[in-house]
Amino acid sequence: MKGKIRTRKLPFSVSRDDARSLVDQVADGLRQGIVSGYWGVGDEIPSTRELVPLLGVSVIVTKAAIARLAAEGYITARLGMKTIVRDRGEKQWLGNVLFVYHAANVGYFQTAFAEELRTRLNREGYLFTRATISTDDSVRVTDYSLVKAALARKADLAIAYTSRRDIFHHLSKSGVPYVQVLQNCEPPPGATGATSLDNAPALRALAQAASAAGIHKAVSIHWTWSRENRKDTITPFFNDAGIKASRIIVRPDISHGRLFGIERAGFDCFNRLIKTKRLDRDTLYFFEDDYLARGALMASALAGLRAPRDFRFVTHSNAGFHPIFDRELSRVESDPIASGAAVADAVLAYLKTGRYPDNSAVRPQFLKGETF
Repeated sequence: MKGKIRTRKLPFSVSRDDARSLVDQVADGLRQGIVSGYWGVGDEIPSTRELVPLLGVSVIVTKAAIARLAAEGYITARLGMKTIVRDRGEKQWLGNVLFVYHAANVGYFQTAFAEELRTRLNREGYLFTRATISTDDSVRVTDYSLVKAALARKADLAIAYTSRRDIFHHLSKSGVPYVQVLQNCEPPPGATGATSLDNAPALRALAQAASAAGIHKAVSIHWTWSRENRKDTITPFFNDAGIKASRIIVRPDISHGRLFGIERAGFDCFNRLIKTKRLDRDTLYFFEDDYLARGALMASALAGLRAPRDFRFVTHSNAGFHPIFDRELSRVESDPIASGAAVADAVLAYLKTGRYPDNSAVRPQFLKGETF
């Protein structure tokens, strides 16, 4: 029955622990509710003021999210009138680009990267639809329903922000051309192309600078939730520079929140090194995640230790979002905005010419800073 309104229960919630902004979370939730069929064409969705108590956010957040979906053509929203799901065929978009990612990949980089993609593609007249998959590790079941619902609608290109072969399989079966975007990736079989987030030049520069500074040992610290550790792409660069390297893997407790859990894991890991007197100034400590680094810096501050006087410290970071420290951090820095713009240019080239640029890549940079 068209024209119905569902306000008692929403098909999504928001979290202050999510790396996405509240506006992104509300917009993504409403969009996925429409794409999945929870709200159909002609249905009334909750108003900006009705969403406030349902989600526990401000009316500023809900107004911004509703305005975004209206601009994308999903809804009709006018002041003083009902907010109605519209037939997206009514808006004359030049095409539709689908962004597919796993819920576990959401972080600051992915959020800012995807938002820049959306902004640039919308500006050129292309709809940008997000679809996520999620996995229940307790029963090892993956939910593809939102991706399947999105693929049921016409898409000109899918961007797979993942390395999961099962997602590539779903995209290949759908017949929608797709490209992969991820760290150090090669185009998977059947893909139209790929953009690699290529860390190699920055890591090589880091290892060479460490060698020039007389460092002979390095420890990289990484977190994972899975039992299989992610491929080690860092140690070989240190080894090539004549630096003996090892790796510490931590598994965060995310029962109190994902980001808190990662930061706490960094704190606990570095605190153990301090308390067991295994923290060595002749060793370079490289944190592969900026939340891990935040926790480690807190542990060192509480112990009265400073970099580089007491330890050598480097972190991966995102431009404009690296941990706060009283000295400039030595870091391998990614720029999600510039990366999103570069991928948008490659996607637009494909949409206009039918060819995705070869050797497409975006590259972080190494900034030496003052902490090693």
